[in-house]
Amino acid sequence: MNFFLSFFLFFISNFNKCFADPITFTKEAYADWTLPENQDRITEGVWITRKDNQGLFNIFVEENYSGQSPLNTLWAPMKTMDASQEDFTSWVVMHNSDPQSTIDDTVSLHIPEVGLYFDLVLISFSGGNSGGGFSYAREQIYPQHLTNDDNFDIQQSFSLKQNYPNPFNPSTTLNYNIEKDSFVKVVIHDLNGIKVRTLVNEFQTSGNKNIVWDGTDIDGNAVSTGIYFYSLTNGARVKTKKMSFVK
Repeated sequence: MNFFLSFFLFFISNFNKCFADPITFTKEAYADWTLPENQDRITEGVWITRKDNQGLFNIFVEENYSGQSPLNTLWAPMKTMDASQEDFTSWVVMHNSDPQSTIDDTVSLHIPEVGLYFDLVLISFSGGNSGGGFSYAREQIYPQHLTNDDNFDIQQSFSLKQNYPNPFNPSTTLNYNIEKDSFVKVVIHDLNGIKVRTLVNEFQTSGNKNIVWDGTDIDGNAVSTGIYFYSLTNGARVKTKKMSFVK
């Protein structure tokens, strides 16, 4: 029984790998990074882009590039199937502050929140922080030697629960947990990645937390009916969920 189960899992893994279509993404130099077509929206919470004079960042949860960008991603300087858990680090550390050094090399991109892995080849990256252009090809990979280890996932004590009620009007409660005293941000974005409201931006003690959103934006105006995303940021770790506001 165990043999057949193992064979089935191996077959599915390799079937997916063989038929996954590689994706090539290009952001031209000086293109508007706020437009969806200039953001590689890999998942609901990871939208990679680049400003004219900065490095890559995740516009879904960041306004600018930082030393940990793109948030909610991990990188390894080799193919996914050759990587171990210890090889994964931030994008900046991975390329040693020289992204052009990785052009034409195959590196691994991991999105811990959803457990996805990609082999990624950087095709171009404009230098001198001029223009913000870049392009790469990525292909989803299914590495059993990494996904079988639950210890590599974000700690279960760092969690973000679904808001309640959902859909909601006029207010909803967001619940999250942090395992140690640390700086925390809770931010609301709309479908276009534009920040609507910052609910939490402070140092907090460990434990379970609740925050109420009254459905208003940063200026105190009621938001429009639609889909919104809320993200919990704790250091380099980010969790995101989707909610609906109805009138």
